[in-house]
Amino acid sequence: MKHYYPAYYESFHCIAADCPDSCCQGWDVVIDSDTESFYRTVKGDFGDRLRRAIVTDSDGDRVFRLADNKKCPFWGEDKLCDIYKELGEAHLCATCAQFPRLRMEYEDFTEHSLALACPEAARLILNTDNAYSSFTHTDAEGCADYDADVMRLLLESRLRCAELLTADKSLADRLCECLIDAEAVQARLYPSEKSPDTPYRQDALAELFDQLEFIDDRNRNKIVQASHTADFSDQETELTRLALYDLYRYRLNSVDTLDVLSPTKFMIASVIVISNLSRDNHLALCEAAQLYSKEIEQSYENMERIFDALAYDPLLSSDHLIRFIQ
Repeated sequence: MKHYYPAYYESFHCIAADCPDSCCQGWDVVIDSDTESFYRTVKGDFGDRLRRAIVTDSDGDRVFRLADNKKCPFWGEDKLCDIYKELGEAHLCATCAQFPRLRMEYEDFTEHSLALACPEAARLILNTDNAYSSFTHTDAEGCADYDADVMRLLLESRLRCAELLTADKSLADRLCECLIDAEAVQARLYPSEKSPDTPYRQDALAELFDQLEFIDDRNRNKIVQASHTADFSDQETELTRLALYDLYRYRLNSVDTLDVLSPTKFMIASVIVISNLSRDNHLALCEAAQLYSKEIEQSYENMERIFDALAYDPLLSSDHLIRFIQ
């Protein structure tokens, strides 16, 4: 098994109480069965506190009942984790122990990354050059889980798209070329149906984001507003790193779905929204990226809705997106 890491991966360390946001607020914390079994053996007042906090959610998952302001009940006033302090890092649930580390497993190789939803991870991702140079050596061998020929096509297309993204052209032109290339790859993988001719609408992307669920509904207005125009001025270097992050995080998922266009469109939509979100709200780009990722990427329901729309909504066709960003 080969493992591939972006250049920023080993530099990540949780900054705990110094974090400007927190993964301990806003999300349900799913508790794996091994950790829950251990928590049931913890004695004393802290053990009682653990057991009182564990409930079953509407999906049948075991989670901690959130406290006021959607806070984890074990996130202390000092902005540190009471479980970590009482039981040690080894007894955090898998969700807390792993975040923001990501693993994309493809049987004969595994790629690692970090989630933009973590402020420190976002800072590293958007400030690191040549982050994915080791990934260019990735190859697919024969395996049972997927078609190796499809994986090789995706790896080739990912490398080609990375080269397009780092060419000496405007970011708008580079994103358009990536989308055109994805159309060609899609035709080889699984031709998508031609979208019916529909009138172009400038607000189609904004309408999509307005349909999503938000942890903080104030962020709905910010993200929807950031979806109306495309303006990459003065941010192209960091936005290129953002596009590369999306490319390396999502492109190989197409080995299962045979859908290359939707992750490519998502890459473009993310660049558009995060760029405007930063400018409109006077945020550093890494702050805007973290806010967006926490609201959008960390929600399975939101991502499913977005990818469905990008795959099937004619208002979000490649032609319409190209028109939007040029």
